[in-house]
Amino acid sequence: MAFSFRQKQSIESRLILIPLLAGLFFAATFTGYLTSGSDTEKPSPPAPRSTPLSIETSRNDAVEPSDSTAPVRKDSHTGTIDPVVSYKAAIALLQTHYYGPSMESKSVRLLTYQAIRGLLFSLRDQFTTFLDPREWSQMQALTKGDFEGIGAYLDQKEGGFVRIVRPIATGSAERAGLQPNDAITAINGVSMRGKSLNDLVELIKGPLGTKIRLGIQRGDKRINVVVTRTRIEPPVVQHWMEDPQYRIGHIALSEFNEKSMEQLNAAFRDLERQKMKALVFDLRSNPGGLLDTAVSVASIFLPSEGSTVTELNRNVVILREGAGQEKGMKLRPYEHIHGQLPLVVLVNGSSASASEIVTGAIKDYGIGTILGERTYGKGRVQTLIPMDDRSALRLTTQLYYPPRHADINFRRDEEGMRIPGTGGIVPDIEVKQSQAWKEESFSDKVNDLQLQAGICFLRARLQNKTVAEAFDAAKKYPMH
Repeated sequence: MAFSFRQKQSIESRLILIPLLAGLFFAATFTGYLTSGSDTEKPSPPAPRSTPLSIETSRNDAVEPSDSTAPVRKDSHTGTIDPVVSYKAAIALLQTHYYGPSMESKSVRLLTYQAIRGLLFSLRDQFTTFLDPREWSQMQALTKGDFEGIGAYLDQKEGGFVRIVRPIATGSAERAGLQPNDAITAINGVSMRGKSLNDLVELIKGPLGTKIRLGIQRGDKRINVVVTRTRIEPPVVQHWMEDPQYRIGHIALSEFNEKSMEQLNAAFRDLERQKMKALVFDLRSNPGGLLDTAVSVASIFLPSEGSTVTELNRNVVILREGAGQEKGMKLRPYEHIHGQLPLVVLVNGSSASASEIVTGAIKDYGIGTILGERTYGKGRVQTLIPMDDRSALRLTTQLYYPPRHADINFRRDEEGMRIPGTGGIVPDIEVKQSQAWKEESFSDKVNDLQLQAGICFLRARLQNKTVAEAFDAAKKYPMH
């Protein structure tokens, strides 16, 4: 969670970059889990899958395995079987009769993991997944918001070396002089040719304070760089004064983890010192994160008093259990410590999950204007349930609704695949982004049509124009 992305990349590819920034890789990358960036592609066979960051809760109780050794039993009336007994029988048959290498414990474990993935895959819910022990460990580090590594975003094109997308500001990779597009050709003298991103990350990981020697191809030059492994806290918030004349601030949040509130409040304080009078809150391509953090972030913007608050029962989000019971997660007044300002929230088709909770709450309470493109449409909550072998299940356990109870979940076709253009939150002002703008290229103001439309809206409001007049100003900008 916390990424570097490109406008046309799938949500999953974006997710792959984040864990890597600290030298961690997550094949079934954190949260949501889609099989592909294409909305029309059919599901692939059971395998690690990636998607928009989900809203996460957790339980610490482990699931105890059965020690049953009974033969397979089938109920002749219902056709049901005991799945545990049947699985053990299948493994026993493989061990006894399969032509091939002997079935050692490692092979049985891998078969078991694939069997669980297949079981979950049959539910046709791309947000319900299995995490093996490595993936679960990395997920925990990711949600916490800091972890150990060299501090660089990594990527790999098919058949090529792993490359550095960019070093994390103030991280050890940056201090060592690593640069964007550096290819990692060797680690401690071992060639990385033919190695996968996962292979490389496993070699990069190591004890805090130890050093690692990277062979780097930089253009025509080959160099060696020594990097110290450190604890990394990747920034999930960027901020700046977008318009010094009108004092319009800009805060971009890339994910919802345990560090998000601390970084958001620091950004607010800095912009308030600069006399900020209006704010662009940028949730574009933010795939989500922790449910609890989403409620806190929304509470920054939502006042705890007023007629609308009473009407909506102070709810930030409404959770629906499988049996139909509903409960609201309430506003947190202690988080509302910054002044109320004219607000524009930027969203796009990759704004998902926790991003949609915050966007929906701001829209339903009427304290900001939503601008950009229809959001992703993920109104489901996942619970992380650890198992006794240090793996975990990530199960959809609840639906959620914005305060006015709209169903934002995307619609599915007969094969369970997402139907584009359904679900999500429709912006108050719809603005298609220029294809020339690269995602997270915040310095490209000319091609960022959504940002410019938002600035036009806020300037008009600061000039005491009516909301209708500000809407017209925002809608006209992309035509120029």
